[in-house]
Amino acid sequence: MESFPTFRIPSTVETPAVCIDRALMEQNIQRMASGLQAKGVAFRPHVKSHKSLVIARKQLAAGAVGLTTATIGEAEVFVNGGVEDILIAYPLWVTDAKAARLRALFDRAQVTVGVSSVEGAQNLGSKIGGANLNVLIEIDSGELRTGVTDPDMAVAVANAAAAAGLIVKGVFTHGGHSYAGANTVEGAAADEARVLLAAAAALRASGYEVETLSAGSTPTALLSSVEGVTEERPGTFVFGDRQQVALGAHPAAAVALFVAATVVQVSGQQFVLDAGAKVFTKDLPKTLDGFGALPAYPNSRVDRLYDHHAVVTSTEGKVPGIGERVAVIPNHVCPVSNLTDEFVVLDGDGEEVERWTVDARGRNR
Repeated sequence: MESFPTFRIPSTVETPAVCIDRALMEQNIQRMASGLQAKGVAFRPHVKSHKSLVIARKQLAAGAVGLTTATIGEAEVFVNGGVEDILIAYPLWVTDAKAARLRALFDRAQVTVGVSSVEGAQNLGSKIGGANLNVLIEIDSGELRTGVTDPDMAVAVANAAAAAGLIVKGVFTHGGHSYAGANTVEGAAADEARVLLAAAAALRASGYEVETLSAGSTPTALLSSVEGVTEERPGTFVFGDRQQVALGAHPAAAVALFVAATVVQVSGQQFVLDAGAKVFTKDLPKTLDGFGALPAYPNSRVDRLYDHHAVVTSTEGKVPGIGERVAVIPNHVCPVSNLTDEFVVLDGDGEEVERWTVDARGRNR
């Protein structure tokens, strides 16, 4: 059974609230930064997991070479906040309006964009014009989401990008199939490295100077960072969550984020919290039972989520009292960050010390 921290909820917190143990979070950042540094691989964390300028600056101070975003909107927030190197690790389909937003970023930061198809490269080149935009070709390493599936296709996309006036800097992948279970992580990491090296070799054989081989996944980051891979883009590691613990990718005792909730009803072995899907989302990976974990009630299961209700069943005969405040560990922390305006920051004694704005909340396009 997971041994999560026993978080204290200070009286200053009104529930529901998303809380961070600052010391644990800073240790998580340092652990990942040091692990990648030891392997000689650059650290480019994905900000979708926290969306916070304060946290991004802590990651940069720990040695990150730049940041990863999923959207132009996220990139705008972090460039406006002074970040000078951004990878938008997403195969954008660019409208005139999005092209104008991208061009507005170029004078203030080094911006690189993902492409995963000939059509996407042509679209990006036609909209951006002679802006000297750097691109990485996305390679599918087994998740079957986006990205080309063989080295020849990578060359075709690179040729289309170059013909459209884009600068091909390298390749990237995301080993998302590592999330299928703890026994899949090593294989997914090996897949990431294999496809990146193969695609890079094909591009070099076609005359391209491949500078960047970028992998990205919290479970695989320290495993796929083999010789030839130049950077890693983990995100969830900054807080950890219940899913990462189940995968063996994050120590339970190092989970740094929880949702503070209040018990509003108790009926026998069932109780209800004032935090529902609009706080947690309804993310339920196949590797987990229930929609969250309660460290103080480890044998309880979050059975159902409604917009503003979490229905919990105790399987041990122990239930909280009505009005009691409890900590809940989310299954998947990234969408939780996108649903809150602020993080309540706690010190090691569980006292509130700061509140940090979630600067890129809702910047999903």
